[in-house]
Amino acid sequence: MATDFNNNDTVGESFEEMLKGSLERKDNFEKGEKVAGRVISINREYVFIDISGKSEAVIDAAEFRDRDGNLTVKKEDVLEAYIISTAGGEIKLTKNIGLGYTSPEMIEIAHANGVPVSGSVSGIVKGGYSISISGIKCFCPFSQIDIKPPANENDMIGKTFSFRIIQFGERGRNIVLSRRALLEEERKIKEESLRETLHAGDIVEGRVMSIKNFGVFLDLGGVEGLVPRSEISYSRYSDMSDFEIGTSIKAAVLDIDWDRKKITLSIKKTLPDPWDDSDKYEFGQTVPGRVVNLIKSGAFVEITPGFEGFLHISKMSVTKKISRPEDAINIGDNITVKVSGIDRKERKINLELVTGENNPWEVYGDALINTVQGGIIETVKPSGLNIRLENGMLGYAPREELLSSDLKKYESGKELKVAVIRLDKKDRNMILSERGALKQEELEEFQKFAGKGVVTGESSLGSMFKDQFDKIKQNLNK
Repeated sequence: MATDFNNNDTVGESFEEMLKGSLERKDNFEKGEKVAGRVISINREYVFIDISGKSEAVIDAAEFRDRDGNLTVKKEDVLEAYIISTAGGEIKLTKNIGLGYTSPEMIEIAHANGVPVSGSVSGIVKGGYSISISGIKCFCPFSQIDIKPPANENDMIGKTFSFRIIQFGERGRNIVLSRRALLEEERKIKEESLRETLHAGDIVEGRVMSIKNFGVFLDLGGVEGLVPRSEISYSRYSDMSDFEIGTSIKAAVLDIDWDRKKITLSIKKTLPDPWDDSDKYEFGQTVPGRVVNLIKSGAFVEITPGFEGFLHISKMSVTKKISRPEDAINIGDNITVKVSGIDRKERKINLELVTGENNPWEVYGDALINTVQGGIIETVKPSGLNIRLENGMLGYAPREELLSSDLKKYESGKELKVAVIRLDKKDRNMILSERGALKQEELEEFQKFAGKGVVTGESSLGSMFKDQFDKIKQNLNK
């Protein structure tokens, strides 16, 4: 099994070319040279590697032990390393200068040959960080610790990274490092590779690099991509606390702009569409929901994450007028709604608010037809009036059913007596008439005056009253 022990240094010739070159060469190795070889034996202190067919080299076994002291390499593994010494005919290697024994001379060799070194961030000093390479003190400016400055400078302390040596002076007393240089080199190589393979619509896996209020940045193997907040999920309430730095996330590629080095990703495109599960909702069903947005005409209510319905302002109460959605509900409220309509083709659901009020449409129903009711004018329209009855039911009085054709005489909030001349419980439609109320009152007054016996009597006076009574009834039914 091939093992790559230096993921941060992918700049230069390919592994195959380097291995081939190593096998062709014999003994003319130089300090700082990068070689490839196969592990031939391991003892307690060293790992022995065949690097040329007849030359053997050794690496300190400590470089291959994990935190528990277990070796992470085995015989026949192929790896890359750097030559740090050829003294006495013995070739010594390191897979990364700084992990094992290190001297100023080795660091100078690394500087001269562009070999990365490993260092631990030991603290913060003026202008940057103090870096320890196996006890040798070095310096890394704040601007060179990463491609983007860390949100908290103290977060870097105690961590170990690979660095490029950008300055070596005063015989090792002035060593300046750059991690950013290595990261940019690595990103350039990976970007060139991705240009050939990455396309819009691809599903990729990335590691969470940073979490912002506007979205999540993912590392796509050295290249950065952004998942905007709107693409986190189908829900408007994308919880950014669900993400942790370093976790792996699958996302779909929405757009690639290599010139601007911008890759836009979407997590929600990898998730099931909430409407795929819409068959479980039907007309008249009562469901819980959360108010996610308010507009002038109503509110959007999330029933399940990303599955929203619209609650019109007229459906927020069955007994009173709601002038503004905020008068009944607020964003974030958990409410109960009833499905009053669903169009799966258009992906629309209409809702009405379950308020706990006694529904007068169910209580009164058809018993109101031909009765006179008191009401309050809610809205004056060119075609008529919206009137709220005392029992909370909302009806409509067409202009031709009003006593005056001058609508300026009617104002919102004014009391009015109307007769219920038509009612549809199912659709909650009710037609009212001010003229009908007046006729109904006239009939009732005449009945009181005439008396039941007089109206049905045989005298000429009784006949006169009866004729008048029939005439009023006829007018009432017109």
